[in-house]
Amino acid sequence: MKKSILIFSLIFFCYLNLYGQTDDTEDATDTENTADTEDTAAAPISLKLVFNNFGYNTLHSVTYNYGLNLIGAGLVTPFSIESGFDLYWRNIGYNHTPLSNAALVVLYTGFTIPAVTPLILYAAGRNKQNEKLQITALALTQTLFITLMLQSPMKMITGRTGPGIVNNLAHTRGLPEDDHSRIFNWFNLDFINGWPSGHTANAFSAAATIAELYKENLWLKIGVYSYAALTGLGVSLNVHWASEVFAGALIGYAVGKTVGKSFRQLLDNNTKTDSLSFYFTPNALGVIIHL
Repeated sequence: MKKSILIFSLIFFCYLNLYGQTDDTEDATDTENTADTEDTAAAPISLKLVFNNFGYNTLHSVTYNYGLNLIGAGLVTPFSIESGFDLYWRNIGYNHTPLSNAALVVLYTGFTIPAVTPLILYAAGRNKQNEKLQITALALTQTLFITLMLQSPMKMITGRTGPGIVNNLAHTRGLPEDDHSRIFNWFNLDFINGWPSGHTANAFSAAATIAELYKENLWLKIGVYSYAALTGLGVSLNVHWASEVFAGALIGYAVGKTVGKSFRQLLDNNTKTDSLSFYFTPNALGVIIHL
């Protein structure tokens, strides 16, 4: 299930690029035909905008706050292990089976919501001719892929053993006295399980992106961060150690703030940015440097 959603997301990302390339000529033609026409409908936002400052945003996501978010994500894990908090929190989930089972719904919503939400927002934005909704959808798409690009290699490198709370295809239930918190199977190349929590990283990156784009909407910000927090809480009760959730939240927040600020500049019509962007088409691959 998780791999299918990841593959679907990658296909959709490529589709955005290919579809966006055709939008360029259509948008240019539409602009020429309607330049002198009043009260015309707003032109749809080109899908290639999903690559807005992509290279810069990826780099800045790991150096956000002078890299303290990434450093903090790395330091919180040994601290949580040595203090015994990881094992303590694991036992709460282990000893309260109805609670951990109820939280399993997060395993599915944590993958489907980040993939489906951009599609819904973009479709709604096109239908309502709302540029902000379309830009939000593209920002969330970029956020999702930068988050995947960062956390997947980390999982493949660290190979941390799960807490063994639930019994399903990916995580077998261990014994009450089992303590796998210190076990890291380095370079086991498993990009689905382990450190950090991908569910939490995706949730917090999306929440931070939306919060940055809708700064004026307090209730929306409370809502998206509450969703992110509940996602982290849910996975910490069944498939992830608490420290993996904290790490995912710090990494996801850095990505979301970076991408959100980048796309916020578009909404504010601020084009004076120093950035590095990548682009690719069926016949070309290149780098664009904005000075």
